[in-house]
Amino acid sequence: MSFYRTLIHADFVIAVLLLVLIPLGLLVASWRTPSVRDRMLVYWRASALLGVTVYLWIGEVQLGFVTGWLARAMIPLALWRGDALTVLRGRTLLPQSRLEEAYQDWSRIAVGYSLLGIVYMLPLLTCAFGSDAAEMCQGWYVPPQTYAAWIHPTIEPIWLGRYARVALGLYAAYLIASAYRLRT
Repeated sequence: MSFYRTLIHADFVIAVLLLVLIPLGLLVASWRTPSVRDRMLVYWRASALLGVTVYLWIGEVQLGFVTGWLARAMIPLALWRGDALTVLRGRTLLPQSRLEEAYQDWSRIAVGYSLLGIVYMLPLLTCAFGSDAAEMCQGWYVPPQTYAAWIHPTIEPIWLGRYARVALGLYAAYLIASAYRLRT
């Protein structure tokens, strides 16, 4: 395994831990704490694009490089400002419990990681608009395809990529509806 593929694998593992498992734990723990729960729901609406990206990469759909970059941009924005369903501006969270403190700590780390991801994924946008045959592009398909082999062993990767395109269409409809709601 090349050094580049090791870095890609490490990024995938860190992203699963930091952007999936910890937020899932925070969401479950915050179910009776509206100040944190609302923020976690905003986060999950933004980070759903990461899930779509993983499934696009399972099917080796080049559009996944754009959605991955956009997801990294939307997460800090959602954690800072909220979204059309839950606008967070002016609603600062002053930690009054350990859960709110844990949320703030995680949020700072997730924002920093996502902003770093925006920078290091910028060169990958060329994979979406050109040939993705380079090792730089192909390497990003490996961790999601390994995940698919574990979770969906009987489904062909091309079908998972097709389902991801449908999910992306639904996500785009959600974004359009959110933009319309913000406008009114």
